[in-house]
Amino acid sequence: MMNRDRLLKESKKWVEENIISEDQQSQILERYPKRQNRPLLLTFAAIFVGLGFLTFIASNWSLMNDIVRMGVILFFLLAFYLAGDWVYRKKSKPVGESLILIALLVFGAGIFLTGQMYHYMSFNAFPFFIWSLAGFGLYLLFKELSLFIATLLIMTVGQIYSSAAFQSFHLWMGLLFIVGISVLVYQRREPILTFVFGLSYAVQSLVFVLTESLDYYWLFVFFLLLYLVDDAISVKGQIRSLKTISIVAVFILNVFEVFFLGQNWMENIGDSSFSFFIIWAILFVFAVIRSAVSSTNYYWIDLILFVPVFRFAFGDVLSLGILFGYALLWLIFGYHQEIRRWINKGTAAFLITTFIAYFQLAWDFMNRSLFFFIGGLLLFMLSFFLERKRRQFSKGREAA
Repeated sequence: MMNRDRLLKESKKWVEENIISEDQQSQILERYPKRQNRPLLLTFAAIFVGLGFLTFIASNWSLMNDIVRMGVILFFLLAFYLAGDWVYRKKSKPVGESLILIALLVFGAGIFLTGQMYHYMSFNAFPFFIWSLAGFGLYLLFKELSLFIATLLIMTVGQIYSSAAFQSFHLWMGLLFIVGISVLVYQRREPILTFVFGLSYAVQSLVFVLTESLDYYWLFVFFLLLYLVDDAISVKGQIRSLKTISIVAVFILNVFEVFFLGQNWMENIGDSSFSFFIIWAILFVFAVIRSAVSSTNYYWIDLILFVPVFRFAFGDVLSLGILFGYALLWLIFGYHQEIRRWINKGTAAFLITTFIAYFQLAWDFMNRSLFFFIGGLLLFMLSFFLERKRRQFSKGREAA
């Protein structure tokens, strides 16, 4: 493929020599779109340099006095940032981006090292909030993917740390995520940004439920909300990242119910289920209406997974039935509409659900060796049957 930068230089000469017009130059350049090079190696290089800085400082920290320590932190922070900013604007964006990423890592390390130096004790995840705020500001300045991912990673790890160390959800980081990050994702509407946002949302939802003493079933509301938000963020023709993440998350939640709804510790469900059902019903009705007016009416099948069954005495069996129904419906409509993606989705869900059902029903009553042997044979038979159907489907499409 022709190098676009070289073509740009050559075409300028052609315009100057009146060989082609400026409009013709633009038409030629449109045939060679600018490639979006993701500086993956440079990003990892920046991470390793940042880790090297942290290791060096940690190993020599006790040998320095406070003034030298602060000087080292400020020197490296300003050096990496100023050098990165200059290189980014004047020389190479990927190299400059990697230096700015190192500066962000040094800034985070400086927060914790300074706190240790002056014996500052934080009883929440406030340092992570300041760190993520700095990452958010850098992303607003440079609009680079690595800075966005770094900011979300800092924010997500900070919430996990807050949960593990203080059993709380950090409100300010949550507000920055909802008010700041979500607005950026809505404005940019880029698939990678949306995907990373969805992963962070799923993790933070789990942290919020665990730390705020909410019952697990509130996750149905959070995941259903993510499913609905996808319609507002995703652009036609793009992969529906938020829908995919919400479906995978609620599928795992149903698997959780299969194993634990029948246990004694699940009998004492909290008293907040009434407010849960009100909120869930509003969102679910809206999702049903949205699915009904959609051009792809079959996506109502996804909504089956969002039906809560925890109030039933045999909720584990109902959850298993929901998983089987979800898988079979996608298989049936996939073959009927001849859509390979639906067939693959139904096949994967059916195999996973079959294994879960077998594991749940046979584990307590069968010899362990026999359990795995028979389970393997059943999976082989199911795989053979589904693969045969897939090949028949492919041959039928080729013949048509």
